[in-house]
Amino acid sequence: MAFAGFLLQLVASSQHPGTTPPNESAAVYREYAASGAWTMVHLGQFAGGLLVALALVFIARSLPRTGVAGALAFVGGLAAAIWAGIFAVQMAVDGFALKAAIDAWAAAPPADRAAAFLVAESVRSIEKGLSSLFHLMNGTAILMLGLAVAIGRTFPAWLGWFGTAAGVGYILGGIATAHTGFSSEASQILSAALLPGIVFLFGMAIAMWRRRDAPWSAPARTVTAAVALG
Repeated sequence: MAFAGFLLQLVASSQHPGTTPPNESAAVYREYAASGAWTMVHLGQFAGGLLVALALVFIARSLPRTGVAGALAFVGGLAAAIWAGIFAVQMAVDGFALKAAIDAWAAAPPADRAAAFLVAESVRSIEKGLSSLFHLMNGTAILMLGLAVAIGRTFPAWLGWFGTAAGVGYILGGIATAHTGFSSEASQILSAALLPGIVFLFGMAIAMWRRRDAPWSAPARTVTAAVALG
């Protein structure tokens, strides 16, 4: 599930316009207005994000239910569910509302373009706020699960420390996004968190697969089979 989610996110994001710095609104909006695949790109990103969120929930279910590790796993699973909800709203704003506002700006007569631009900027600001919260909750989920893995003795502790590092990075990236929007500074922090996050997710997927006969794995196998059957 983690592999499928990451691959879907990668494929969808590769079709997203991205030659202009995201904080340069006017130039970005012209690029976005010309995109014919905008809606499908964001539907693909949402589907990929949902699969990753489900993978995090299954990681939480695979961890101890008692003690400190159990408490951390519970918080991590809850945070993953919350960020999936935030991400759904963000994709609705970015994938539909923002595109509609940008298309209206691009098609507006000269006398109305300034007002239409301000409307698009307002929608963009909402998207930035949602993105900040998404990264904060994503970081919280991965941080809590990483710590639970590191101290839970169910899976290799080193995987947990990768998750911990990724979680801290995403939280810092969310804070940077809140202050600077889609800036190069925020992007650099989030990019640095990506590699340890991938190691954690993929490493946990492999470790859980090796322990697939454990009682907690039955729901994951059921959902995976349902996804595979489409």
